[in-house]
Amino acid sequence: MIGEKSKEEKLFYYLRPEDLIPEDHILRLIDKHVDFAFIRSKVQHLYSHTGRPSVDPEVMMRMLLVGYLFGITSERRLCDEVQMHLGYRWFVGLSLQDKVPDHSTFSKNRHGRFKESGIYQEMFDAIVRQCVEQGLVNGKHLTVDSTLVKANASFRTMEPIVVKLKPKEYMNQVERENSVREEAREEKSDEPWQPRDFPGRQGKLSNQTHRSKVDPDARLSRKSEFDKTELGYNVSYVMDNKSRLVVGAEQNLPNRRADCETALTLLRRTKWVYKLRAQSLGADKGYATGEFVHRLLTEEGVLPHVPIMDTRAQHERGIYPLEYFRYEAEHNRFICPQGKVLRYWGVHQRSRQHMYRASPTDCGSCPVKKECTRSTYRSLSYHIYESSIEVGRRLTKSRPYRISQRMRKRIEELFGEAKEFMGMRRMKFRRAVYVREQVLLTATAQNIKRMVKLLSRMRPKTQAQLLANDLNRLFRTVSRFVRRICYLWTANGPLYVSTT
Repeated sequence: MIGEKSKEEKLFYYLRPEDLIPEDHILRLIDKHVDFAFIRSKVQHLYSHTGRPSVDPEVMMRMLLVGYLFGITSERRLCDEVQMHLGYRWFVGLSLQDKVPDHSTFSKNRHGRFKESGIYQEMFDAIVRQCVEQGLVNGKHLTVDSTLVKANASFRTMEPIVVKLKPKEYMNQVERENSVREEAREEKSDEPWQPRDFPGRQGKLSNQTHRSKVDPDARLSRKSEFDKTELGYNVSYVMDNKSRLVVGAEQNLPNRRADCETALTLLRRTKWVYKLRAQSLGADKGYATGEFVHRLLTEEGVLPHVPIMDTRAQHERGIYPLEYFRYEAEHNRFICPQGKVLRYWGVHQRSRQHMYRASPTDCGSCPVKKECTRSTYRSLSYHIYESSIEVGRRLTKSRPYRISQRMRKRIEELFGEAKEFMGMRRMKFRRAVYVREQVLLTATAQNIKRMVKLLSRMRPKTQAQLLANDLNRLFRTVSRFVRRICYLWTANGPLYVSTT
């Protein structure tokens, strides 16, 4: 017989919200392993000692954390979800009778009390310190990378940059423009005058001439020459290779130099704030600049695991390489195999290369010109940080470098997680100070997820589990020994063991 559920509501319910949450739920694990008591001490100086009591700052931060953990990008929707979801209420510390804070509370605190307080950076630092104290982070081998995130603005908000002048300077500029315009009218009096810029016309845009009026801190950029140009920010992460925890997060301008400066700044923060001494730093080819490699080696004492391409070997293919030329340090010049002089021409401003050039007359009458150069004269160049680049090039042939490059995919997975599941595909805030808040809270949520996952695995094990681990360790040792014997057998033929 078919059943039917009556919709009668009981007047009283006897239950505890904690009993309805599964033991392995992420919110229960976070509440068990993460200590949020530091929030009140960090923001206590921002509140007045008199007046009406405010919303508990720990409740606010826990609600924001729920939004980033479950990809709730709208704060209005976040308040509605906490209002309806029993697990969210339990995690943030609200009973069934408590009122959920209004969405405007977050905006008021963001634009007022918390704007320049640095509370989000301190919250990120506190979580990383807890991970260090639990032994989850050693900081010996790190990886840095950056990704482009769309800004919350479009091309339609772009407008020319207006330079503000003093009154006297403005009057002088107006007089000059009026005089030029009168002269142009006298010369072309028979032609009808038309304005230079038509309404609604959109010319070429660049970061030097235009800014977005809704988000002036965003910049035009693109991932590659084949992608479309968009307004965006660059987000940089520094990751601990062993635990996949983010030990540094920051937003910066979308260009290579800003990425390198941000990486060095975050690397110094890990040393002075968390007391972590990095031995190596892995990165992709976007960080393969001579200055960055040189500063890592000389200033930070960190080995650069960066893919450095040997472009000189490609350019010198088929002609005499640099090793064929003799260098005279006292005159700062090179001598070619035919005894001709290549004089110093200075440093190229863009490529940062020391340039040496031979005389076109000497190269024109040289009997081995085809073997030496494809141009009218031979030139040599090397980077101003050539010694550091050579060290980085030698490191690319080492085993630790190959391990660091394999670890790079882990930081790409962090960016993918942040964009797909935590709402960082497109920035929800405008202006750099608020974008930085989103970056730090996203990285904090990612760290908390991995922290509780690692700590839940470290729970005390039973005697049977310890015995199983010992057997697995013995099996791996025997398997390794058997593979070694098989390798020697196939490489050198049958092995004969003498018993005498």
